[in-house]
Amino acid sequence: MRNRRHRDALLFPLTHWHWKAALLTAIFRAGACMAALYRSPLHAREHFGMVEAAYVLATAGILSAWQQQALGLKPRCLAWAIIVLAIPLGSLAADSALHLWLDTGNMLALGLGALAGTLISSMFHWHLMRNGAMLIGNSSRSLRDDLRSMPRLAFTFVAQPVGWLAARLRPQPIDLEAEDFEVAI
Repeated sequence: MRNRRHRDALLFPLTHWHWKAALLTAIFRAGACMAALYRSPLHAREHFGMVEAAYVLATAGILSAWQQQALGLKPRCLAWAIIVLAIPLGSLAADSALHLWLDTGNMLALGLGALAGTLISSMFHWHLMRNGAMLIGNSSRSLRDDLRSMPRLAFTFVAQPVGWLAARLRPQPIDLEAEDFEVAI
């Protein structure tokens, strides 16, 4: 039984290849790359785009499957660290190394933008999965249902931290009991 669980855990990225994430990642990263490189020569954009598309299509499904697999880890902060930091930043490092090897241009601004985009994207992916969207396998819904829930989930992704911060910044009333007030006098 234990060997089967280990085998299933190792095969999870292949048996649960995350086609939803691969498709959406390829679309959004292609758009982001085109926007970021709009001033570059056409051949540089084409080369960068081909490398990026091949890399994303080869890795996004497997990496997102690992993220979904990590969703069940305890403690929750470990799952968050793996899903939001370890897997996406490891992928970005490998992607950056590939581009540095293949492309000779100054990619610092693009790299900083990619880092910011990766962190925000991976936090949003965490939020989606925790709310039942963008999952594969027994827990999944259709891509159409996932896309329909995106506006609501995008709103809660932004609203929850804003609400949390507002609650922390709001002055708290001092709740003194009558006895505490008498002692203070």
